[in-house]
Amino acid sequence: MNKPLFLSLLVGLSFLHAASSEPLFKQKGTDPSFEQIVKSGKLPKGGNSKTGVTGSTISVDNRRVEITPNTKRSITREIKLHTLGNSAIPRQDFENWSRWYQEDGNTQVFRLFKGEENVHNARANAARTEAFSELNWKEGDWHQWSGTYTLIKPHGAAIFQAKNDVNDWSVQLNMNSKGDVTLNHRRGGDQVIAKDMVGKPFHILVRDNGKDYEVHLDGKEVGKGSYPRPAGKTNFRWGMYLGKNVVTQDAMIFVSGATVDGKEKK
Repeated sequence: MNKPLFLSLLVGLSFLHAASSEPLFKQKGTDPSFEQIVKSGKLPKGGNSKTGVTGSTISVDNRRVEITPNTKRSITREIKLHTLGNSAIPRQDFENWSRWYQEDGNTQVFRLFKGEENVHNARANAARTEAFSELNWKEGDWHQWSGTYTLIKPHGAAIFQAKNDVNDWSVQLNMNSKGDVTLNHRRGGDQVIAKDMVGKPFHILVRDNGKDYEVHLDGKEVGKGSYPRPAGKTNFRWGMYLGKNVVTQDAMIFVSGATVDGKEKK
């Protein structure tokens, strides 16, 4: 294990434990139900909304969430959003979609609400709030994503994917409603890599070259594999994606210091 990274996480966890009775965020305002939003016409079915939907403001306690050198890195700029109402939202429009995505300091806030589902096309359920890298690649050079997760309101969902636009994902990370984190290989068995992580930061690093990949948790390699992707291009996606599952309760996660092809700090 990367000893400096482990020690910085240990110090941060001790700090969080000491203040565990305090929430890691404050919320200003309220959020209407999904049914109310659909009735308002802000999310037209069968196409990408250009209007977006704003929501309550989440103020992250950055002092307690951004606790390691890597969490203090600036959020990568070259990203777009994929929500249930639009599949490719440019950065200049992020503020119009604050119901599902916000940034506070170096932390990204991803939210989903009970009963939500995809509306921009005919795919059933498929609720999501994801950032994805504008950088994409075919088999060849290695690329790297890293960021520190804090699960606030966990829900069964994929929270990271190396995703090819033709051949689908090669590897993904899933969480469940208890805050357990599973490494999901497209080829190979699943592996629980962390348990009971609600409110506890954990650092993920993924390397991918369009065929092979490696996954690291808190500085230690926890899995690797290979999945040929002869067509299309691969990029990194992170946030929450439920696929065919239903959103049974409100969900929220933080990702701090997310970078693409950035440097790891000790």
